[in-house]
Amino acid sequence: MVFEVPTAITVLHTADWQIGKPYGRVSDPDKRSRLRQVRLEAIDRIAAAAAACEAAVVVVAGDLFDAPTPSPSDVSAVCAAIGRIGCPTLVIPGNHDHGGPGSIWQSPLLASERQRRAPQLTVLDQRQPLELEQLVVLPCGLQQRHESSDPCGWLNQLDWSRLPTGKPRLVLAHGGVSGFAGSDLDDEHPSGPANLINLKAPWLEQVDYLALGDWHGCKQVHPKAWYSGTPEADRFPRSADYRSGQVLAVALQRGAPAQVTPHVCGDVGWHPLQVALNGDADLKALEHQVETLLAGRVGADLLLLELSGQLSIEGQQSLDGLLQRWEAQLLRLKRRGQVGLRADAAELQALADQSDAPLVAAVVRNLQQQLGAGDCSGTLAQALLELHRSVADACA
Repeated sequence: MVFEVPTAITVLHTADWQIGKPYGRVSDPDKRSRLRQVRLEAIDRIAAAAAACEAAVVVVAGDLFDAPTPSPSDVSAVCAAIGRIGCPTLVIPGNHDHGGPGSIWQSPLLASERQRRAPQLTVLDQRQPLELEQLVVLPCGLQQRHESSDPCGWLNQLDWSRLPTGKPRLVLAHGGVSGFAGSDLDDEHPSGPANLINLKAPWLEQVDYLALGDWHGCKQVHPKAWYSGTPEADRFPRSADYRSGQVLAVALQRGAPAQVTPHVCGDVGWHPLQVALNGDADLKALEHQVETLLAGRVGADLLLLELSGQLSIEGQQSLDGLLQRWEAQLLRLKRRGQVGLRADAAELQALADQSDAPLVAAVVRNLQQQLGAGDCSGTLAQALLELHRSVADACA
């Protein structure tokens, strides 16, 4: 009897590159262009990670592109970058770049560019086993954006006895899993039962690793199953344990637990920050926190700033100055919350004492009366701030 010697192999697991992502919520077109370029540049960092862990193959678990019909320039740039990866690269279609009729995977342009620039790129758009020298790959790509059936369901009918016994078996799939759907925390896609993968199916006993895509954070969802997350972060984290901007080096051997090691490869920082401003003195602490987060970088970070509390008129103007500075420095400043106005009696009196502006004094007296009545509405605060700015501009 001949026994097959088990093969050991390291696979680099990635997913959700989403090349061509439009970043529609970033208003500045130059900054949107920078964010799109960073996603392309991430492919070279993936190549470096593959070399560092001596990966025999790179797998992309869906959504290499952000759409089923990416631009020709993105197709060419992607093929050129993949051509710099020093090992075979296997890709399945995801929900963004599904394999339906007319998609990029049937494009003559992709076929031509792949032949010219990335001969080691293989698209696995059919659900059938692929046997490599050291690995068996079982691809479960999507043929449409939303599939009602389990994309891995075909594995339940597979004749496992026809596969080699000594090679690790890797399933490559894109979708959510029961109890944890990748779309649950994705602003861009509605949640629902589409593309759900059953992690209690019997085929899981026959494989060594399930490489998942769709969820943009790095997460283990089964002893044999991981989401790698997107290699370049593209959203603010929803929770403290959300990790993005990583790829996974997976050491595989038939019948043995996979050894998974995350490698950071993201370049852009996405920072959430919650701050309560209980007076003007807190502005210095806020400035220090933000400057520490950004570490002097320009055009390399996005900040979700959630503010609460109250400031004086002068404090509100100082905050406006900080926000303008950070808007220029950041790729995006997203604001939540509201900072109320704590009317300083001396500031109001100074406005009321504008002897050469009786109309201003009358308006301020009226606003003082409303404040005395407990009206702290945002409209009142805005009126006071605009009045203060107008007087300051007139005196300049």
